Amino acid sequence: MHSRKENGMPQCNKLSPEQSFEEVLEKVQPMITSIFLKLHIYKDYDYYRHLASIAVWEAWCKVDPLKGKFSAYIYTTVKGELMKELTKEVTFEELHAPMDDETINYVRGFEIKPKSPMLLETLLAELKEEERAILLLYYVEGYTYEEIAQVLHLSVSAIKKRRTRIMTKLRELRSSIVK
Repeated sequence: MHSRKENGMPQCNKLSPEQSFEEVLEKVQPMITSIFLKLHIYKDYDYYRHLASIAVWEAWCKVDPLKGKFSAYIYTTVKGELMKELTKEVTFEELHAPMDDETINYVRGFEIKPKSPMLLETLLAELKEEERAILLLYYVEGYTYEEIAQVLHLSVSAIKKRRTRIMTKLRELRSSIVK
């Protein structure tokens, strides 16, 4: 039922748009599994399997036999839809990066006491202007890493690394001052 072409794309034998959707969906399951492997889908398996089924349905409804092989059309439709979803997921994760435990614990441990404003001023005075800007934009203004990167004309990874280094620097400064 399932063979491989030279280019590595799975081919489904005896697949035609005249078949019922259920038959087509059953025959393309190995193809869908192959796409999952190529796209390294290893979590939310049922969710992506559902998306693939919807893509098969869309391909089955829109197929034009004059434009090429039905199996190739299904393959490109399914792979394209899954890639779009994976891109959305990555974009969402980048925009909504959860605060790590280390940062949360640091913020919780830095309670505002009557003497704290002076300590905070002392700590911030030790930072470079760009370091203060990163902290202000991230923690006070609520900017995402991407927005900070645009404002400061740096890469997102540079902003993430610098924020981590700044937090380490603040911890070290705080422990040396508080002693």
